[in-house]
Amino acid sequence: MNSRKMISLFIVFVLLFGGLDFRAGVASANDRLDFREGDYLVNILRDGDGKERVFKFTPGNRITATNTKLRLFINSREIESKEYTVDYENYTITMRHAPDLGAEISIKYSISPTFEWGEGESGTDKIGNALSEGDGSTRVFKVTSRYTINSSKNVSLYIDGSKVRSSEFTFNHENNTVTILEKRRAPGAKSKIYFYFPKTSIAGVQPSRGESTPNSPSGSVAAPSPNTSVKPEFQVPGGASFPGTIALIPDHTLTVNTTAATSRPTYFTYLMVKNAKGKLVRQIRVTPNSPSTYSLSKLGLPSGGYYFYLKTVNQSGGLAASIPQFVPINNEPQTIQVFIGGQMQSYTQAPVNWNGSTLVPLRTIFESLGVAVEWESTTQTVTATREGKTIVLTIGSSIAYVNGAPVTLSAPAQLINGSTMVPVRFVSEALGGVVEWNEASKSVVVFQNKPVIPTSAESEKAPIEAGVQEPSEPSASSPILQKISKGITDSSDIVFVIDVTGSMGEVIDYVKETVRSFVDSVPSGSNFAIVAYRDINFVDIYNPDFEFFDFTNNKDLLKAQLENLMASGGEDLEESGLEAIDMALQKLSGSKNSKRIIFITDAPVHDKGTSQGMSGFFLEEIVAKLQTNHVTLDAIAPQSGLAYEQIIKLVQSNHGTLYDINDATLMQLH
Repeated sequence: MNSRKMISLFIVFVLLFGGLDFRAGVASANDRLDFREGDYLVNILRDGDGKERVFKFTPGNRITATNTKLRLFINSREIESKEYTVDYENYTITMRHAPDLGAEISIKYSISPTFEWGEGESGTDKIGNALSEGDGSTRVFKVTSRYTINSSKNVSLYIDGSKVRSSEFTFNHENNTVTILEKRRAPGAKSKIYFYFPKTSIAGVQPSRGESTPNSPSGSVAAPSPNTSVKPEFQVPGGASFPGTIALIPDHTLTVNTTAATSRPTYFTYLMVKNAKGKLVRQIRVTPNSPSTYSLSKLGLPSGGYYFYLKTVNQSGGLAASIPQFVPINNEPQTIQVFIGGQMQSYTQAPVNWNGSTLVPLRTIFESLGVAVEWESTTQTVTATREGKTIVLTIGSSIAYVNGAPVTLSAPAQLINGSTMVPVRFVSEALGGVVEWNEASKSVVVFQNKPVIPTSAESEKAPIEAGVQEPSEPSASSPILQKISKGITDSSDIVFVIDVTGSMGEVIDYVKETVRSFVDSVPSGSNFAIVAYRDINFVDIYNPDFEFFDFTNNKDLLKAQLENLMASGGEDLEESGLEAIDMALQKLSGSKNSKRIIFITDAPVHDKGTSQGMSGFFLEEIVAKLQTNHVTLDAIAPQSGLAYEQIIKLVQSNHGTLYDINDATLMQLH
């Protein structure tokens, strides 16, 4: 039985029995919530019987002809408004023609402020609530909910589809207000603002919304009854509790190990590597519940400071990460390196080892730490001051003074090639820092303050600025796209069909960067377009879950369009890529160049033959269209499971190639 049929049976059960509260009495049917698709909510009606033209609907929100726009769908196809009438007072819809026996019928209505819905946002069962639209200046928004909320924890906020960082807003559950903080611009005019709170924070139902529950015993709380199956909560803890470790070995290797908690279906674990600026430079798939050892030298990283951490994600957007560890990389171990705050230092006079102590140029090391330095040549004395602390050293002396108190140095301050050299450990520790010696990389590591390295998906951008790769970073160009481009010898019209659901959050920025490199390598005269898609359960031409950027031969424009793509939303379901491929085929139909589609996804597609109601196309139908229009389809997708079984048919239809998405997006070490 498909998921839509299960949902329909559940709704019938709710309507017949009034929405049972398994804890205490009977709840109102009004507690049932619709589910969201883009900026619409979906309500499923009973199936057609071939005779009946009048259908009752019970939306999860109070809708009228003035506060929303209602649309009717039969078998996933939108029906013209002249073919039916809506009675908003009695919540009935009358059709000109009776739907066929077994026809699947649903309505969509646009989301208005105060409307609520059920959604598994970020892998947790949550309630979505639409706030008032932005006006460019308002920062405080009222949450008008049918529920009493007893906690401000684990809430989230989206503005125009983009998730707002938790540091940029606050929620007060006592007065139900969301405040956008000054560090973020106030939502613009007509901005759509959606607020989410977990169902675990619901303490009761608000009677002020006029949704009485006459059958509920006094003091009882009506449990919200979702009209979709509850998704399991993401179970992996983050931070110090993350179920995995990274152990650095003196022989310049590291061992990664995770527990069984990270090995569930649809969970993926990675070793993440960021540079000192916090930009992602390596992402390596880790086998869960099995130790793996990697050679640091085989990572191909330039000398410098890096942060390593483990991250587990699932296809619904849940994620957890360990605490980042700083790792110095020194490709010239005969030279001593110094890292301050994660940044590799460059000195005119290189650090030296003097009887086991590492000496560094005094002025440079002090200035790196924000210290004011004065030199008295007659006495060869250095005085350094910062934040009420004064350090005095004299060349040749093994005694220094910190605020007048004598301190014995591990090595005397001395002149080497005209530079005053001092022990790095004393200087840093005298100013309140932490100093470590890394034997494997022959490096001194100094931190004055604990580093803050973001581990969220939003922070993991490919190291690109203004379309130019930073010279200090290794190339991230996908070898797969390089292979595809070598096979294109004539001017071609190419459509990139890209899955941008939440499950692609860990790889979408890598995809953007590799597509940029790809378009620079194909023959001149080629044109490029983009079709991006998310999970879609009901297909219509207005669905905002499709994004299409029309053909252009302006590579800079295409690269700018790529920046608009963002991995968000979607469910842990088969994806709706057949609709996206069909859209690409429509755009290619008038092309006189060679025609090609490059399909990028991490999941199966909806097939009308096996997912009735989830797609408007049979897999064989799209295969035939590819052949008829002489379109080559290359795919970067899974090489196992249902996704492989489906997508290989699309690829083989016109001599394309299927590449493993893991090889396209991850650096695999063997």
